[in-house]
Amino acid sequence: MLKVVSLRGKGKLRIWPAYFDVKYSRGDGRRIPRAQAVRDPKIEDIEKVAIKLGLKPVLMPGAAYSKYPWIKTGALLVDKKGSKTDVIKKIAAELR
Repeated sequence: MLKVVSLRGKGKLRIWPAYFDVKYSRGDGRRIPRAQAVRDPKIEDIEKVAIKLGLKPVLMPGAAYSKYPWIKTGALLVDKKGSKTDVIKKIAAELR
């Protein structure tokens, strides 16, 4: 039986590479300004940054962003240290 796990109230955020990818528009999933985005961010690179920031990342290698379910980019679960926007901005600043 398939078990559904809710992240609500667990103190974790799900982070997708699409949030940082310069080739995506805001409507396609990019969450930071184009000037701060990078080309083809790898989930492993984002994981290294999250470790450096002390976010205790958990890698989800086979996960697919809901807007593009056929592309298995992977995702990260990170500790919620501030708002999701703040965490994404901190990761983006280190990723460049």
